[in-house]
Amino acid sequence: MRSPRPRRPAARVLGAALVSTCALLGVPGAAAQPAPGSGPAGSAALPDPFAALRPAPPEQRTPERYGPSPSSDPWYSAPPAVDPATPRGTILATRRIDIPWFNVRDLGRAHQVLVQSSDSHDRPQQIVSTIIEPGTPWTGPGPRPLVAYNVTIDSLGLECMPSYKLRHEFNLEMPPFLQILADRGYGLVLTDFEGPRAAYAAGRANGRAVLDGIRAARAFAPDPGAPPLFADSRVVQVGYSGGGIATGWAAQMQPVYAPELTGVLQGSSIGGVPADYADLVDTMDGTLASGLYRAAVFGIAREYPELYPLLNDTGDVVAHLMRDACADVNTALGLVTAPLSALTDVDPRRDPTVLRVMAHNRLGRPDPDNGGDPREVPTGPVQVWHGDASVPIGPGPGSSRGPGDVFVPEWTAHRLVDEWCEAGADVEYTPVAGEHVTAAYTAIGPALDWVDARARGVPFTAGCRAVTSRP
Repeated sequence: MRSPRPRRPAARVLGAALVSTCALLGVPGAAAQPAPGSGPAGSAALPDPFAALRPAPPEQRTPERYGPSPSSDPWYSAPPAVDPATPRGTILATRRIDIPWFNVRDLGRAHQVLVQSSDSHDRPQQIVSTIIEPGTPWTGPGPRPLVAYNVTIDSLGLECMPSYKLRHEFNLEMPPFLQILADRGYGLVLTDFEGPRAAYAAGRANGRAVLDGIRAARAFAPDPGAPPLFADSRVVQVGYSGGGIATGWAAQMQPVYAPELTGVLQGSSIGGVPADYADLVDTMDGTLASGLYRAAVFGIAREYPELYPLLNDTGDVVAHLMRDACADVNTALGLVTAPLSALTDVDPRRDPTVLRVMAHNRLGRPDPDNGGDPREVPTGPVQVWHGDASVPIGPGPGSSRGPGDVFVPEWTAHRLVDEWCEAGADVEYTPVAGEHVTAAYTAIGPALDWVDARARGVPFTAGCRAVTSRP
């Protein structure tokens, strides 16, 4: 690692602003820590108001410093030792769970499974998936379908994961999608696709986790000797924003990583997906979306630790401070609109390490020079939906039009559709009203109706096309 450089006044201001904001939002580790040896002899140490602002010495700047805090749940902090050759998707352990009514009403049964998966570099790791059998009966054709609902996790801490939040607290990232899916009678699998390092936005690892969660759900039997619940089910997946990253990568990697799901995965509905992080420097970095963009960079670094030596002193402090921040905090920290350039002494737009990592996580046309496989093309139909400025906000011909998604511009979604279409995938683009936040709600109708059609086996007309969304 490079020797730490003296921090500039602006960097100190950024660090202080982030620490103050995090303390107000209740982020672990943001409060002042006692200073060793301070206070009178024999008395309790006095708090050091600047402890959280002090960078670590070079020898302490290891990946562990920036990773999530250990969990009290042994499934996360001490998973069982497993033969690395264990097939991906293998269930390693199961447990029955309760989900409170404010997250899922009319719940039938819910279980969690510990599953063998792999990270961005195909190294084995264990993930957690939650499998829900709703109380609503399935009245459609065939067996009860299975929907992989890929939650907008957007977080860096293990207690931010769906498997934890479903059991313990109301989660704004889940309703109303989750409840509508349960009310329609689908079986559900929600995978902690960020994995044991909470690698937010690390697309390749996220997509593999989703596919392994689907594999596990199709093999899962709740009772000894009983047949699996979803072995013969149609499978559809849906996710928005951070969940769209996982959904898009699962669709793209499926023919190579999980070829047995070809013909089983009936469709992928992907909303607001950041397909290429390099495109978002101008629209997210240094804006109100900068909190999420910073969190995404820190999440990706957990899979690519060669990024850590690029942090300056301020970057070290911020990355350590943010190691357990959930989506709500990461979103609120956009109020500190400092760019990534305040956290590093390199130009993130031109540094070869940064560019290589971004290229390795670019969704769309596979690039063999950056780990892409030309066979990585979605085999099942895909719906891409996005906040689009072409869609009126209100009813009637004279309705005004909004700005569209200013943080993840609609042209990036158009390019993703074009690239998948050119590769031979069947893709439907659905523009919806609103920007990045409101599009998650205006799209509920068209997205879930599309999911319902695929789950019921309604044929999808092959080819690529745009459709007019409902206002």
